[in-house]
Amino acid sequence: MGSTNFAVVFAGRLVEGANVAQVQANFCQLFKVDAAKVAPMFSGKPVTIKKGVDEATAKKYQQALLQAGALCQIVDLAATTASPAAPVPPPAASPSVPALDASLAAPGALLTEAQPVAPLQVDTSHLSMGAVGETLVEPGPVAEFRADLSALSMAEVGAQLVAPSRVEVLQIDVSALTMAEPGVVLKEPEPVAPAQIDTSKISLA
Repeated sequence: MGSTNFAVVFAGRLVEGANVAQVQANFCQLFKVDAAKVAPMFSGKPVTIKKGVDEATAKKYQQALLQAGALCQIVDLAATTASPAAPVPPPAASPSVPALDASLAAPGALLTEAQPVAPLQVDTSHLSMGAVGETLVEPGPVAEFRADLSALSMAEVGAQLVAPSRVEVLQIDVSALTMAEPGVVLKEPEPVAPAQIDTSKISLA
């Protein structure tokens, strides 16, 4: 069994673009606590979310909190205690902000009861439909298309617009070819085996 000296610490850092109010609401749902207990945790001072767990469990908490919008740190308490000069001292909760030390809800647990949503009320009493074939909007004038053709001209009928490029005469060596006399068999036909068809089960009506 792995060491259970790991702690998950939150110091108020959020995922980029996350809304503080939404992340606090996520905390309330995730840990099943009220807003009064969650709000002080966002003061920027380190707060221990969970301690005394192994590294795998700490990473699960870290991932769950990441999905809620919070950036948490995993601290090895044994390592920081054994090495006082370590660059990351074991964070302690501020006296005014108690450690939450909460647990995660089971998969599929209903964290919040669904709130009823009132049906959308749209007033259409002032709307009406036009009769079939009725013109709803009179067409507006369309500006005449004007194209400047002053720089263009047309050639005379039959004028050569582009001089043809020179095409090289195709040179094919046929000196090694001969033609057979009319009626000469150029290749003996291959024998074809007669078809073997079983007609024993066929009868005429």
